[in-house]
Amino acid sequence: MIELLLIRHTTPDVKEGTCYGQIDLNCHSCFDSEADDINQILTASKYSPDIIFSSPLKRCKLLATHLFHAQKVYLDENLKELNFGDWEGMFWKAIPKNEIDVWAENFVLQSPPNGESFKQLLKRVEQFEKQMVNGNSKKIAIVTHSGIIRAFLMKYLNIPASNIFNLHLNYGAIVKISIHDDDYHQVEIIKG
Repeated sequence: MIELLLIRHTTPDVKEGTCYGQIDLNCHSCFDSEADDINQILTASKYSPDIIFSSPLKRCKLLATHLFHAQKVYLDENLKELNFGDWEGMFWKAIPKNEIDVWAENFVLQSPPNGESFKQLLKRVEQFEKQMVNGNSKKIAIVTHSGIIRAFLMKYLNIPASNIFNLHLNYGAIVKISIHDDDYHQVEIIKG
């Protein structure tokens, strides 16, 4: 059995209503408090990962090194959030409505201008998983973004991509996925 512990980054330092995915944002001033809350949950659950992976973006890397300061954190480009391309850093209300409508109608296959589609993000997650399962690690912590967590949940809960954004994931969310050898998977929301 393999256990994946997926941890979403804490609140980023960004103005409300901003479109962001791969912009390398700093953490909000509430970082210490939010990180300590996550750490308390991990300590109480006695979760001790064999290996830790993180998105290389600051908001994830900082949390990963804070939570697992005694272990090496492996940064993986495949764990970055969706690339919103030309929309990165724009206020959602400033993006032309017709562009958003085209993207929203089929975000799985359609990408924002010069960005990536959700299908491309799913492919990155598949690449990461192939690399991950080849190792001997049984308990794996992954500090990442909501899009990546959704991709894992989509696969292991068999949720259609068109419905995956109906699931709300707060900053600092923790999801545990137990992958059994007999194609049985169990998902536990530890902190929504």
